[in-house]
Amino acid sequence: MTFARKRLNQPPIYRTIKRNPFLLFGLPLIISVVGGSFVLSQLTQTRYDLYENKTKKIEREEKLQMNKDRRSVSIQEEYWRLQANQKELDNWEIKRVERPPGAFDGILK
Repeated sequence: MTFARKRLNQPPIYRTIKRNPFLLFGLPLIISVVGGSFVLSQLTQTRYDLYENKTKKIEREEKLQMNKDRRSVSIQEEYWRLQANQKELDNWEIKRVERPPGAFDGILK
């Protein structure tokens, strides 16, 4: 006759975990997934906030620079300028870009 091995001073938490394995495996998994979700959402929000502040700073600097070098624009002057360049735009030729030696240039021989 063999006797089952049993600890004499077994804490009650071991019996609870043995009856409900969800406490040992499921609960920590759910806590880590939910906690990770909150942490990642905060990190993502911080990332977007930093990007927004960076772009706002650049916009302010660009506005200051543009105000210094501002040129008055007249629609009539722009029209005349475009009409003067119209002759150049109408007389254009297709030219192939030279490829490096050995590179495929799209012409089948």
